[in-house]
Amino acid sequence: MTTDQSIQQGTHDPDPNGAGPVDLLLADREQLGETLDRFAAAFTALSGLLVAAPDAELVTRMRDAELLADWPLPDEGDTREGVELLRASAQADESVEVIRRDYNRLFFGPEPMIAPPYESVHRSQERLVFERETMQVRAAYAEFDLAAPRLNREPDDHIALELSFLSTLCVRAMDLLDAHDDASAARHLVAVRAFLAEHLLVWGPTCFEQAVDGATTSFYRGVARLGRGTLAAARTAFLLVP
Repeated sequence: MTTDQSIQQGTHDPDPNGAGPVDLLLADREQLGETLDRFAAAFTALSGLLVAAPDAELVTRMRDAELLADWPLPDEGDTREGVELLRASAQADESVEVIRRDYNRLFFGPEPMIAPPYESVHRSQERLVFERETMQVRAAYAEFDLAAPRLNREPDDHIALELSFLSTLCVRAMDLLDAHDDASAARHLVAVRAFLAEHLLVWGPTCFEQAVDGATTSFYRGVARLGRGTLAAARTAFLLVP
């Protein structure tokens, strides 16, 4: 059985301990709630930094010392480096104009993008948008009554939208846990695991690696490091893979 097939089996995947991965996650409800809360916050923050070139307010907020000290994921590896790079951006007083220019170089254009933010560009043979992967992502959103905000005008598989989708699933799963609706919470956890394994973890690390290598500002090197660290942490937390 492949990893993706195992995830799609839901709460009863075979496990050396006789329990499925989602069963194991649900076994400690308090810990699971904290995990969902932390990842919802990280996914949301990253989505906001990747959906468009940031304005002055967002740059100021992301470089705030207290916010950086409270980044929701563990202070280690890429996450630690990302936080330090954002602190360095503040110390160097990188301007909003320079940071916005760097975003456009990396993720938007008009020159060829250094780190294309679309899944289909990374995974399709023709490296084009609106390919099979885009439609698969659209279907994943639709299962939870969600859709890209500019449907049919901009690709559904932008990295910011994929991160926002995961954040929404985490928030909904938290609410369902609070309501003691474990069956529905499990469905959302299965979806988080499947979307990570079948989509974001397949191409997201490469996108962030390209951004780390191509960024000219500490700000977006930091964002890319935070993104890479967040995906690595999500792999461990939700797929239970060290």
